[in-house]
Amino acid sequence: MFKRVGLQLGFRTDPKNTHFFGSIVSYAHSRDEVILIDGQQRITTISLILIAMINAMKKGICVPGDSRLPEILEDTYIIDKYRRDERKVRLKPFRDDCTAFDRLIYNEETEYIQDSKVTVNYNYFYDRIVQIKELTPDELYRAIDSLEIIDIELEPQHGDNPQLIFESLNSTGLDLTEADKIRNFVLMNLPPDIQEQFYDRYWNKIEKCSGNELDGFVRNYLTIKQGTIPNQRKIYFAFKEFTKRYDGIEGVLQEMLVYADAYHGIKTFQVGAKDTNEIARRLDLLEMTVAYPFLMAFLVYAREVGLPLTEIYKVFSCIETFIFRRLMCDLPTNALNKIFATLHDAVLKNKKETDNYSSVLIYILESKKLSSAFPKDEEFINGFTTKKVYSMRTKNKMYIFERLENGSSKEKNDVVENMEEGILTIEHIMPQTLSNAWKRELGTEWETIQEKWLHTISNLTLTGYNIKYSNRPFAEKRDMENGFKQSGLRMNHYIAQFDKWSEEELEQRKQELSCLAKAIWSYPETDFVPEVQDDDVVSLSEDNGISTGRKILYYIFQEEREDVGEWSEMMWAVINRLFALNPILLYEEAKSNRNVWFSTTEASRHYKKIAEGLYYRPSRSNTWNKMAILKNLFRLYQIDEDDLQFGLKPIRQ
Repeated sequence: MFKRVGLQLGFRTDPKNTHFFGSIVSYAHSRDEVILIDGQQRITTISLILIAMINAMKKGICVPGDSRLPEILEDTYIIDKYRRDERKVRLKPFRDDCTAFDRLIYNEETEYIQDSKVTVNYNYFYDRIVQIKELTPDELYRAIDSLEIIDIELEPQHGDNPQLIFESLNSTGLDLTEADKIRNFVLMNLPPDIQEQFYDRYWNKIEKCSGNELDGFVRNYLTIKQGTIPNQRKIYFAFKEFTKRYDGIEGVLQEMLVYADAYHGIKTFQVGAKDTNEIARRLDLLEMTVAYPFLMAFLVYAREVGLPLTEIYKVFSCIETFIFRRLMCDLPTNALNKIFATLHDAVLKNKKETDNYSSVLIYILESKKLSSAFPKDEEFINGFTTKKVYSMRTKNKMYIFERLENGSSKEKNDVVENMEEGILTIEHIMPQTLSNAWKRELGTEWETIQEKWLHTISNLTLTGYNIKYSNRPFAEKRDMENGFKQSGLRMNHYIAQFDKWSEEELEQRKQELSCLAKAIWSYPETDFVPEVQDDDVVSLSEDNGISTGRKILYYIFQEEREDVGEWSEMMWAVINRLFALNPILLYEEAKSNRNVWFSTTEASRHYKKIAEGLYYRPSRSNTWNKMAILKNLFRLYQIDEDDLQFGLKPIRQ
């Protein structure tokens, strides 16, 4: 049922002069407690305004026409003095917000929780009331007294489902985050005492561990547990479906708290020993949150089995090198989504009891091919020395210069902090605007040289005197006060040894930086040797060239196995299975790719008929192209690539 109500404090002079303030949805959880499903922000906002008014009037800063107004407001809307519970405040926000809220009522300003959003919003209203003084207490009182709401009261005992109604009210996702919806789903249908227990024991700790990124944490948690990344806008529904695996919600919360603690460690750079924590800090500069599902799963595992700190360091170091080498080679980041979603499970699947985790991890990453590859030295150095580093993201550039400056040295310059504060900036040794002196020094090919080298790492360094350096000749930059010779940065000591800065010196610095890069981001070694199995099973998502040149024995599609002798036989069977699932999609694909895979012309001896007007040429593509065709079709059909697996004849050792 619903009813239209106002504050009705008795001050209203014109009953028609009202303002509709929206609706709230609630239900009586017990005789003394009403649960707000929708409208929490409206009620909290009005309560904070009233508390600000009351406090201002009690202090005599604002004087109302009726001296009883502070007492009337407090007794009617803020405090229930006759309530039998120890806490007599009418509104009860969630735990931490509740503490901050209560202090606004009972405590002095020095005891307010200033970093609470509740206090921040209260301070805003209080300042408007006592400093700007746009309205007198009586005027503000009249305005609030004129607000009206629609109060929708649910009756669960008569079939109203609070959770379903909550989902319907928030189906647009405009008012609440996915995490807000999950919190309500987790707590709403529990008895009040259990709600408080679960909130204190689990949910509040989960929220604190994830900071202001609860949506991101839940998404990573679901990725770990399901091996696939849920849609950003459908995290709540993915979570709701996921919980059906568990007997009760407490088991889910217990597990989430364990992973939330690992997430907190990653975000605060507390994952192991000091050297490992430094890697975690550097990974933040690389902005590769895509690795979080793996790192979280690994940390939980490491703590459960008691992995040595040295082993945790090796794993983090490998991940850092893997990510950075790929970044410098411009390999696609979207390939990392699937890699990191399933990497921990892949390690455990291959790891024998005597194997080191890090050795198996390195082997798996180094086995990746093409877009998923772990770049070897030649490819990495080529990317590192030719990439336009100056055009990269700011945090990525901070990362690169921090590593080049400090490497493994115990005597570190705080490059990142100094760059963040603008103390250090990037200096083009050969300037962006060339003076005549620079052109003469570079020679007749100065335009070509500048275009090739200007923004590459070979021509870049750091300085605190960028403006003074300007486009001065190299010798002046080197010898001037605070020039390269007097610099406190190691990287500038190498530059200061040269007499000039031409392509010859750029080439020399390129070689010097190449050696340094191979040492800092060294390609990891592993002694892991996988067991020889009767056959190798590879999913379509993992293939990446592994199947090329290998003989297929069977395939498994959506858990159904079929023996085959040729790749073309598998291809033909899978295409027909897809056609049976949805013929329209395959016809549409044939129209857009009629000269590539399918033909809608009359069949010839090269084509096999799938259906009327739809033909396929089995022998037209090699194994690699067949994989590309299948991946495209699986995207079209929205089928997970892991649903198709190939049994390959093993390569004998």
